[in-house]
Amino acid sequence: MSSLVRTVAIVTRRRRFLLQLTAASLIVYIAIVISLGFRGDWAIDFSCCYQQAGQRLLDGGDLYAWSESYTFRYTPWAALVFVVFAPFVEWVAVLLWLLIKAAALVAAAALFARAWNGANRTLAFGLAALFPPAMHDLMIGNVSSFTLAVEIMLIRLRPAIAGTAFGLLMLLFPKPHLVPVLVWLVVRQTRTGMYAVAVGAIGLIIGVAVFGLDVWIGFLGTLREPLGREFTANIGLSGLLGPAGVVLSALLAAGLFAMALLRRGPEGLGYAILSGIVLGPYTFIHYLVGVLVAAEPLLRVRPRRLAAFPFLFLIAPLSHVWSVFLALVTWVSRRDAGSDASA
Repeated sequence: MSSLVRTVAIVTRRRRFLLQLTAASLIVYIAIVISLGFRGDWAIDFSCCYQQAGQRLLDGGDLYAWSESYTFRYTPWAALVFVVFAPFVEWVAVLLWLLIKAAALVAAAALFARAWNGANRTLAFGLAALFPPAMHDLMIGNVSSFTLAVEIMLIRLRPAIAGTAFGLLMLLFPKPHLVPVLVWLVVRQTRTGMYAVAVGAIGLIIGVAVFGLDVWIGFLGTLREPLGREFTANIGLSGLLGPAGVVLSALLAAGLFAMALLRRGPEGLGYAILSGIVLGPYTFIHYLVGVLVAAEPLLRVRPRRLAAFPFLFLIAPLSHVWSVFLALVTWVSRRDAGSDASA
């Protein structure tokens, strides 16, 4: 009996240590992100571009005539969304945008936690609501909080709702790292993918009629721009290795996408998300929000194997390497869990 008690105590202490280690790494990550914000990046994406885009649309100006302080990269439909912020002074508009995004993040966290039970539900909510890349997104004023919300919808809601939401995300804020997810949806979750494609196609047709073809051609020009530009905040392999990093990222992304095609459900979606993160010609910290969705299958079957990843992702220039490693660990762990269940 005493040996059993000692064994239980050892396991309990080990689990508590792992939880404390993971919590500490999250706190460190969030502290770094917040400190970067107070060094001058607070709401920079919103204040430099989004509110100005809404004002330009109201004034009939050129959405894609860039300057040193203005680089709007989203569609005319997104500019229409930002029109509501145009009448406000900058600090009020920033505050409203922050509150909207925080509400979206809390709602997404609640949806993520819904599939968990008991105390795990509270922990899952906290993990999603305080996920460091989402905190980074709140800090700089970008749109990745909505990306996270929609990717959670893909694993929690019906195809009609989830597909429509993803189609709207692509229509408003299309980013390279979302393309593998869309392709995977069409191939492996066809109903969801078809809803997304239909929403995007209808929105594009209406958008050309509303805004004119020239505006959309101007938007297409923004998609080519990052290929000829260096980003100081790029944490992808392209930022570390230059053109060689782009080639390596493409090869790694192809491998991850092949893994995605071999799986359905949340596991396959997770590999597709990781493929998109690795594939992008540039990667910022907030692009990693989808890692939360990609990690959930592993969190369910072998949670202890996730303990090191929060620390590993602190080494930002190697985030693509850790994303690939996460996919491989998930693949092996899900197979091991299947073997345990059949034994």
